[in-house]
Amino acid sequence: MESDTTCIVKYFVSYRMAQNLIDAGIAEADRLGHALSFVVVDSAGHLVASARMDGAPFITIEVARGKAFASAATGGQPGDNLDQRYRENPMVWGNVGPLGYGAPLLPAVGSLPIKIDGRVIGAIGASGAPSAVDVAVITAALEAVLGIPAN
Repeated sequence: MESDTTCIVKYFVSYRMAQNLIDAGIAEADRLGHALSFVVVDSAGHLVASARMDGAPFITIEVARGKAFASAATGGQPGDNLDQRYRENPMVWGNVGPLGYGAPLLPAVGSLPIKIDGRVIGAIGASGAPSAVDVAVITAALEAVLGIPAN
């Protein structure tokens, strides 16, 4: 029987995992010719790691953080779902947005949950390119590091 400690260790975003995700994202963004920022948070929305590529506007790091935080805060909803929910009920998101503790809550395309064995262990957000590119880059990063399709 597996101990509780083993289960806990298995289901969290380590710094090494976060850094590997960011490195894979940077490689894909470079390949596509974009300068992005990346943020990885754990399932409670706490920052694990972040990076802003040379040439990415300074605000993109905070936008990426808000996207990742929103995904984690909603139990692992991808950014495209959150964007749709915002469009359907902007009043709710207008009131909830500032509730992030130290981070914005940004329901926007460009974030994906990080899952292991179907469990949400965190989220990754990207910003700095058109939304479709942000998603393509973090999808490629998740696939490269975790070896499974995102979502």
